[in-house]
Amino acid sequence: MKPAAPARRPPGPAAGFLLAAALAVLLPALPAGAQERFRRTPPLPDAQPLELKLPEVESVLLPNGLSVSTARRPGAPLVTLQLVIRAGEADSPPELPGLAAITARMIGKGTKLLSADYLENMIESMGAEYSVTVLMDYTVLTMHVLEEFLDNAIYAMRLIVCEAAFTERELGAVRRTAFWELLERKKNPETLGWRQLLRILFENHPYQTATYAEEVIKFITVKDVAAFYGRFYRPGNAAVLVSGNIDGAAMAKKIGVHFNAWVGQPVERPAAPPPSPNSRERICYVEAPGVSDATIFAGNVIMDSFDPDFFPFLVLKQVLGGTTRSRLFMNLRESKGYAYYAFSETEFFRFCGVYWVRARVRPEFLVPAAREIAREIGVMSAEPAVPAEIEEAKSFLIGNLPTRFESLEGFADWMARYVALGLDEAHWDRGPERFKLVNVERVQETARKYLMARPLIVVVGRPEWLGLALREFDAIEVYDTSGGLKHILRKGEGQ
Repeated sequence: MKPAAPARRPPGPAAGFLLAAALAVLLPALPAGAQERFRRTPPLPDAQPLELKLPEVESVLLPNGLSVSTARRPGAPLVTLQLVIRAGEADSPPELPGLAAITARMIGKGTKLLSADYLENMIESMGAEYSVTVLMDYTVLTMHVLEEFLDNAIYAMRLIVCEAAFTERELGAVRRTAFWELLERKKNPETLGWRQLLRILFENHPYQTATYAEEVIKFITVKDVAAFYGRFYRPGNAAVLVSGNIDGAAMAKKIGVHFNAWVGQPVERPAAPPPSPNSRERICYVEAPGVSDATIFAGNVIMDSFDPDFFPFLVLKQVLGGTTRSRLFMNLRESKGYAYYAFSETEFFRFCGVYWVRARVRPEFLVPAAREIAREIGVMSAEPAVPAEIEEAKSFLIGNLPTRFESLEGFADWMARYVALGLDEAHWDRGPERFKLVNVERVQETARKYLMARPLIVVVGRPEWLGLALREFDAIEVYDTSGGLKHILRKGEGQ
């Protein structure tokens, strides 16, 4: 009996647009012939998907350059207050990776007049939840608070951001916490695979800075944090977002009163051209002695969110491996029994995107599973999908759009992304219309454009499994769990 597929969790930074969740109930195993019949006649989509109803986002620009965006949600139990800084992991200097994350964690650890304990008690007295999220291109400081305490929350947000002060004592505590968190994450083979995939795809690109290991944290100083804060934490590089049962115009005035003394010149940064996609067979093996199964990542660089191929690619990705009824899962798990699960996902950044296939496989099937993943990607680029597959994928994506925004966190996360990256209405409430325009021809055209290049393959496994891979692949790059290259093995060589 095949083991049940675990719940899907995006391994990367914050999830990209419309990462489809796996279905809760798995289909029974199918023989190869049935799997191929499924591909020709997949189940019909749901008859009536839920309608997407999102409030309008109203934005104003304050005289000091700070933008304020509001969204009125009468039924929301809490008001969400966010401050977005348009600088993230990719903005850390190459010689100081992790600086963006450490700086963000230092926000709220004291001001020029107030201690970290005082600020923490202030936030707790409001019953507010405060969190910091650092993504590739931007950083978000978030508070969820009752409407009656919103004014206090705005005041607290101004204090912790505009009057931030950095001390050696607090920096030491933040560095220690970050170090042990990163060290713990290295025990997760999916984290290792995901970070190694990005590390190789973004070689010599600013985005590679985000793939730092825990050792670099100790080199960050108070002076470095203050310099990063001074460069990027400016009103012209920030936005305040408020969503909930609010009056947008009145809220913008309140924000203006609290933040009018925040000054700073706009931040000028040249656009980073996207890296070239991987185009050759390249196998990267991360040695992780404690794992019980092999984890495979296979992916490549694709377009950004603004590209006309954005929505067709999401449909393509859904057909390839969006759910337990898609091609990868049905082939690798249900038909051949190689994998515990196999899914395809996407992540979109400011300057480009990434697609990847993620699979957990039995060690003895490491090589055939990797080959089969590459073959399925190649089939998508070479042969048109069945129309019924496209319609089912579109129905799934459209039907799941409303659930993306049901929770406070889901709505807040996407509103922050929408504002931080300057997305348009197609990414806000016009998604269903764009999906409906996708057809077989557009999917095939998109697949030929982005899937013809050979995917980079990353395997996370035990050192003793390398021999299995060397029988099949001409060369394997072997890395440690921090992403350092140990050596390159070639077919016929010993370890």
